[in-house]
Amino acid sequence: MKKFLAAALSALILLVGALFFVACADSGNGGDDNNSPEPPVAVDVYAPDGAPALALAQLMSEDMQFGGDVSYHVVDASTIQTFVTGNDPQAELAILPVNLAAKLLGTGENYQMLGAVTHGNLYILSKTADVHITSDNIQEAFAGKKVGCIQRDNFVGYVLRTVLANAGVKFEDRENKEEENATTDTAYLYDVAGTEITPAADFDLMVAAEPVVNKKTSATSLKVAGNLQELYGENGYPQAVLVAEKSLIKNDPAFIADFIEAVEANAEWVKTADAQVMFDAVQQHYGATPTFAVTDLTAEVISRCAIRFESAQSVKQRVIDFLAEISEAAGQTFSASDAFFYSPENAA
Repeated sequence: MKKFLAAALSALILLVGALFFVACADSGNGGDDNNSPEPPVAVDVYAPDGAPALALAQLMSEDMQFGGDVSYHVVDASTIQTFVTGNDPQAELAILPVNLAAKLLGTGENYQMLGAVTHGNLYILSKTADVHITSDNIQEAFAGKKVGCIQRDNFVGYVLRTVLANAGVKFEDRENKEEENATTDTAYLYDVAGTEITPAADFDLMVAAEPVVNKKTSATSLKVAGNLQELYGENGYPQAVLVAEKSLIKNDPAFIADFIEAVEANAEWVKTADAQVMFDAVQQHYGATPTFAVTDLTAEVISRCAIRFESAQSVKQRVIDFLAEISEAAGQTFSASDAFFYSPENAA
């Protein structure tokens, strides 16, 4: 009898153990158990090469994940719009020039602007050191001059035209670089590639962006002759903005809050971060050589990149006003609806 009871007890223990194992296996296999862990949210973040990429340098350097599965991508500035458009956009988060963000996403239907991350990094270059352009002499400085401008027919050109118009400077777009100036009171604007901005170029003045400006002035005899942000006034202007897909904002507001906090912290981090660390962070997520070098990432140059985060609500009116200004300069309308500006209290 004792042997029978012992055998029965052993069989019962084995049966209970088997049932426990099956239950655990079902639970861990993502069955109907409500306590199954959710897979981390997959997020692709895109930023153009240059100052916008530096606005994410710490996040990329430390591979910040925020509890998700985050992939960072640095891309050529001319391609950034392709990652937020189409039927299935690749970017959950992206940094774009404010005019492009407004043009493509300004309805707020698919993306919302979380904030502005850079506030003007455009400078005027001259072949000589004795040119110092201020609001007092801007008319004289530009009158009759040939001006080579990167992105003349995009953001940089819109800012330049806005500054010139506000200062009462006459200007005219030109395509033929060999054509002689028609008058001595008009600035002639030419579209140029970054590689054309050299001391040998047939321009009196040239407009480029940091940190490439430092690369030009360090390696050549070109000098910084003017600061477009100061000429514009009002502590610069919202230049590059961070946008997020509305579905991500709605489904994971905690992720968005943590990401914003990290971008805010990055603006302080870059002021003292090691130049090689910043450069490597950009290059490793670009897959190409950035437009700037390690030696260009000095504290002074970083300061001139104007990297700081301002929330969508705090910068909203400045964005609206600035878009109206550059719309006139561009000859097309850039605008953004209220729905475009993210608010934590009314997310998505």
